[in-house]
Amino acid sequence: MLPGTMNKASFFLCILFFGLTTSLPSYGHTGHTDPELEEINDYLMAIQLMRHYDPQAIGIFEKWRELREASWKIRELTDNENLLVNSGSVLEQIAQARSLQKDLLLACRNYFLQLESKQPVIRFAFGAESVSTSWDDPVFEVEVEHPRVVLVKLTNQTPEPLTINMSGEYSDDILFWKKDILLKGAGSRYTFVVLKPFREGISESVLHVSNEKGRQAEAHIVLHGVGMKSVPSRVYPGKSIDLLPLSAYDHVGNDLLPDFKQAIRFKVSDAQTGRALTARVEVKDKNDNLYWTPLKGPSFAIDRTRGWNTTLWEFQPGPYFYIADEARLGVDPKGKTATLYHGFEYKPVTVEVPDDGLVNVALERWINMPELGWYSGQTHIHTTDSGVPVMFSRFWPLITRAEDLHVSAILTLKGEWDTHAIYANEYPMGLREAFSTGEHLVTYDQEYRSNPYGHLIFLGLDYLMQPISSGALGELAGPDYPPNALVLQEAIDDGGTTIGAHFGNYITNGEPVKTPWPSTGFEMPVDVALGKIHLAEIYGNGGQQSVWYDLLNCGFRVMATAGPDWDIKDTPRVYVNLEGKPFTLANWRAALQSGRSFITKGPMLFFSVNGKLAGSEINVSGKRAILKIEANGLTPDGKLPVEVVFNGKTIRSGIDLNENITVEDSGWLAVRTAGAHSNPVFINIEGRPAGMSAPAERFIEITDQLEVWVKTRGLFYSEEQKQQVLDVLEAGRKVFRDVAENARMQGR
Repeated sequence: MLPGTMNKASFFLCILFFGLTTSLPSYGHTGHTDPELEEINDYLMAIQLMRHYDPQAIGIFEKWRELREASWKIRELTDNENLLVNSGSVLEQIAQARSLQKDLLLACRNYFLQLESKQPVIRFAFGAESVSTSWDDPVFEVEVEHPRVVLVKLTNQTPEPLTINMSGEYSDDILFWKKDILLKGAGSRYTFVVLKPFREGISESVLHVSNEKGRQAEAHIVLHGVGMKSVPSRVYPGKSIDLLPLSAYDHVGNDLLPDFKQAIRFKVSDAQTGRALTARVEVKDKNDNLYWTPLKGPSFAIDRTRGWNTTLWEFQPGPYFYIADEARLGVDPKGKTATLYHGFEYKPVTVEVPDDGLVNVALERWINMPELGWYSGQTHIHTTDSGVPVMFSRFWPLITRAEDLHVSAILTLKGEWDTHAIYANEYPMGLREAFSTGEHLVTYDQEYRSNPYGHLIFLGLDYLMQPISSGALGELAGPDYPPNALVLQEAIDDGGTTIGAHFGNYITNGEPVKTPWPSTGFEMPVDVALGKIHLAEIYGNGGQQSVWYDLLNCGFRVMATAGPDWDIKDTPRVYVNLEGKPFTLANWRAALQSGRSFITKGPMLFFSVNGKLAGSEINVSGKRAILKIEANGLTPDGKLPVEVVFNGKTIRSGIDLNENITVEDSGWLAVRTAGAHSNPVFINIEGRPAGMSAPAERFIEITDQLEVWVKTRGLFYSEEQKQQVLDVLEAGRKVFRDVAENARMQGR
């Protein structure tokens, strides 16, 4: 049978497939997400927490694992067996997966319906003129570090559909993810609040609801956090969901360990100020055996023996641990050495541990970047560094302080392993005040994932963008829809900063477009051309500097950032200049987005053109520009040679550059050195708009390649969805054609 044709059996499977899909409208709170996929995602976030105390929730979660396997099977057929999406076996697998999707949704609804009679429920009923609120118990008593889910039931008492907006007041113990929920006429739906005390005491918050007609209501919630009576558990992988208790040093109860008979005690300070410092520590003996547990006191261990051994360990240079205050390592101090670190701005120190076990170290700061106006951060962090997913605890922020990261963006994500449907979702979006200090901010943001369109990062949104991941990585047999351009535009409209993660990964090596790993970003060039990506993740997991250069050479202004993804130790970061403004998350993000920054694996890089910082624009009225370049690179060991790059080519190099250069064309100037790269300064020569034809034509070819995949192997609920994706690709392709045509007119 020829590709693209169907026999009679395939025809009937196709009818079955579209019969399954036509009942699922392609709209939701964002206007582009199926509301039933949103509903399943919402339920899964609750159910994966409820597994820890309700065996019935484990059974529901197993249904998701079955759906996940069936969903990936579709992609195995199209990617590995090279079958078209309209072939008989693929259509049959789609129908099976979609049936499992419906079964999961029904099981979730029935599960929560049964729970209504067993536990307190917050209820909101929306009538034609008012909203009523009722619930069973306004005060909840919950053990520290033992999250509990409280159901919220929404009922529409009118015959017309309603969109319900829900939000909670800020709390670090009473957690609610802001969302919009579509309620059918005379329908109802569940959502949830998480009660997660990280300390004993009383916490209060208010849950707000409203609809598009202006009807409002609220529920006042009081949480009483009580002392831990049992050890928390974590989920470990296997053929079934295994809940295993954490050992004492894994959670806030590590102070319950008996006193160590032998221990190494640490006292770490700033050599100049005497101020106490948190630190990363590595301890070993003469045979290079490493020691990292048991720990007592404020600490967080990274190792390869607890948790699960995955390919992530290729990135993990552990074991090591983080300490603060009077933390102790319960091992014999004799014959040990300790190495202590505190970020990029301090010199690490290695010392022999004295027999009395007291390691008293003063770390020397070789440069103080905040005094110079620069603040470091990482824009792509997942909380899985101990080898167990979702390991955030009240001690995790030791990492951001010990690594001296001023901004740590932890990203919620979807589409990884079968232990969790959604990862790193311990807290709602936004700054987490309880885990931040005036110098070190911890914020929750989102990685929105799609293969092959690309992985995206959204900073600054106060809600979780649905469907969290699309297509194969949604793991719900959902469509390869929406195109990333739509969700990027929504993020921009809502004031977010958009980042292309793993920027340009695997799109230029000629490999076929595929949906499984590794992550790819075939739509990213189009999204940049359409002005929807602010930043490119160049230093991190898979970022491609050559793709960034090509897009800059097309005349697009996309800035570089850095984020480690899964690992944390000695990983790249971005330094942002606030130009004299106070250090706040909003100021840092605004300067990051404008490109007042450099990315680094250790060296400090300073660069200006005519006194203007990276991210600036210089307009020139004549035919050439004489520009004053100042650039230098620094490390603890001295100065580094730097290269001045104009439109991707080195035009100057040296140490402590301070000289004039002449340019006769528009483009971009940047500085790089071994392990660091500045963002560009943009030069506009009057009458010569920037842009080159060759890279624009390469991006047209990449877009053509993705278009073929969309037409033949993409999974869509309707032809309208497919056409919207194709329209986005064509819009981007037109921009690249215009760039190429204009560049040829300029002789480029």
